[in-house]
Amino acid sequence: MNILNKAKVVGLVCISLVISGCATVQLTTQQQVLIDDSTALYTQVGMWTEKGNVIATNYNRGEHIPVNSPVVITDIDASTITFSYAGNTIKLKNIEKFTKVDVSALMTRTFSAEAVNLTQFNALEKKAIKKGDVVIGMSKDAVITSRGFPPAHQTSRLELDSWRFWNNRFGTIIYQFEQDKVAKIVD
Repeated sequence: MNILNKAKVVGLVCISLVISGCATVQLTTQQQVLIDDSTALYTQVGMWTEKGNVIATNYNRGEHIPVNSPVVITDIDASTITFSYAGNTIKLKNIEKFTKVDVSALMTRTFSAEAVNLTQFNALEKKAIKKGDVVIGMSKDAVITSRGFPPAHQTSRLELDSWRFWNNRFGTIIYQFEQDKVAKIVD
């Protein structure tokens, strides 16, 4: 095969990978075993699904999937974790420029073989977490458990006292903290 034909073949392979979305993903051995064995996992954060999709920036719209919901991951690629929840197939779509984590890290912070221990939260926090809400007085850990992680392109560090979340593609909400507790909610 001459160089021109080799270049054409390599080009066609690259195009087919892009079109098929079969980009490789580097999972840990433990993560791969969980997928291969169809291990039942638990959601570590609340999230919302709309038309079978969850955007990793976690818009607050659609059907709420509460923390500690049992799921099974059925497929994973470089940008999407596909899982079954309550008989439905859900695609968790990672937009890395917003989350600042790859799909392997997203899997680790979103799913676990262990349920979240909710006894660490007070009654107010537990009630809000169950509904996926954030209320004045919640700790940062309770906010993450209830609402998920804030998109990292707008909240670069969890140590900050102001976290911006998206309600939808166009609207945001800001949770302001004092002494690691929600002190103010700005729509």
